[in-house]
Amino acid sequence: MIKNSVVALVTAAALAGVAMPAMAASDPITAESSSDSFNRDYVQYQLQSKGVNATSVEQWGNYVRAFVVGDDGRVTMQYFDEDTLAPIAM
Repeated sequence: MIKNSVVALVTAAALAGVAMPAMAASDPITAESSSDSFNRDYVQYQLQSKGVNATSVEQWGNYVRAFVVGDDGRVTMQYFDEDTLAPIAM
Protein backbone atom coordinates (compact mmCIF):
# COMPACT_ATOMS: atom_id res chain seq x y z
CA MET A 1 0.00 0.00 0.00
CA ILE A 2 2.75 2.46 0.93
CA LYS A 3 4.69 1.49 -2.19
CA ASN A 4 1.69 2.33 -4.41
CA SER A 5 1.20 5.66 -2.64
CA VAL A 6 4.85 6.62 -3.14
CA VAL A 7 4.67 5.69 -6.83
CA ALA A 8 1.49 7.74 -7.23
CA LEU A 9 3.04 10.78 -5.50
CA VAL A 10 6.21 10.59 -7.60
CA THR A 11 4.15 10.29 -10.79
CA ALA A 12 1.95 13.24 -9.82
CA ALA A 13 4.99 15.37 -9.00
CA ALA A 14 6.65 14.50 -12.31
CA LEU A 15 3.50 15.35 -14.27
CA ALA A 16 3.13 18.64 -12.42
CA GLY A 17 6.75 19.49 -13.19
CA VAL A 18 6.16 18.90 -16.90
CA ALA A 19 2.87 20.80 -16.97
CA MET A 20 4.05 23.92 -15.09
CA PRO A 21 6.39 25.33 -17.78
CA ALA A 22 3.70 24.82 -20.42
CA MET A 23 1.16 26.68 -18.31
CA ALA A 24 3.58 29.50 -17.53
CA ALA A 25 4.07 30.39 -21.21
CA SER A 26 0.35 30.45 -21.99
CA ASP A 27 -0.19 33.93 -20.52
CA PRO A 28 -0.20 36.31 -23.53
CA ILE A 29 0.68 39.32 -21.37
CA THR A 30 3.99 37.96 -20.11
CA ALA A 31 4.91 35.54 -22.90
CA GLU A 32 7.08 36.97 -25.65
CA SER A 33 5.56 36.91 -29.08
CA SER A 34 7.24 34.75 -31.70
CA SER A 35 6.92 37.67 -34.12
CA ASP A 36 9.00 39.88 -31.81
CA SER A 37 11.85 41.14 -33.97
CA PHE A 38 13.97 42.49 -31.10
CA ASN A 39 17.09 40.34 -30.80
CA ARG A 40 18.63 41.11 -27.41
CA ASP A 41 21.88 39.26 -28.06
CA TYR A 42 22.46 41.01 -31.36
CA VAL A 43 21.69 44.48 -29.96
CA GLN A 44 23.95 43.86 -26.97
CA TYR A 45 26.73 42.74 -29.34
CA GLN A 46 26.26 45.86 -31.48
CA LEU A 47 26.50 48.14 -28.42
CA GLN A 48 29.60 46.32 -27.21
CA SER A 49 31.12 46.75 -30.68
CA LYS A 50 30.62 50.50 -30.22
CA GLY A 51 32.53 50.39 -26.92
CA VAL A 52 29.48 50.31 -24.63
CA ASN A 53 29.99 47.75 -21.83
CA ALA A 54 26.35 46.60 -21.83
CA THR A 55 25.53 43.62 -19.63
CA SER A 56 21.89 43.38 -20.73
CA VAL A 57 19.51 45.18 -23.07
CA GLU A 58 15.77 45.37 -23.56
CA GLN A 59 13.35 47.11 -25.85
CA TRP A 60 11.78 50.06 -24.09
CA GLY A 61 9.17 51.61 -26.33
CA ASN A 62 11.01 53.16 -29.28
CA TYR A 63 14.30 52.98 -27.41
CA VAL A 64 16.79 50.38 -26.24
CA ARG A 65 17.46 50.38 -22.51
CA ALA A 66 20.85 48.98 -21.59
CA PHE A 67 22.47 48.26 -18.27
CA VAL A 68 26.03 49.47 -18.67
CA VAL A 69 29.06 48.89 -16.44
CA GLY A 70 31.18 52.04 -16.19
CA ASP A 71 34.92 52.34 -15.68
CA ASP A 72 34.34 52.65 -11.94
CA GLY A 73 32.40 49.35 -11.88
CA ARG A 74 29.01 50.95 -11.26
CA VAL A 75 26.03 49.80 -13.33
CA THR A 76 23.83 52.48 -14.87
CA MET A 77 20.84 52.46 -17.18
CA GLN A 78 21.41 54.14 -20.51
CA TYR A 79 19.01 54.66 -23.39
CA PHE A 80 19.80 54.36 -27.09
CA ASP A 81 17.95 55.04 -30.33
CA GLU A 82 16.33 51.82 -31.53
CA ASP A 83 17.55 52.20 -35.13
CA THR A 84 20.99 53.82 -34.82
CA LEU A 85 21.93 52.84 -31.24
CA ALA A 86 23.02 56.44 -30.67
CA PRO A 87 22.85 57.50 -26.99
CA ILE A 88 19.68 59.30 -25.92
CA ALA A 89 19.73 61.90 -23.14
CA MET A 90 16.68 61.52 -20.90
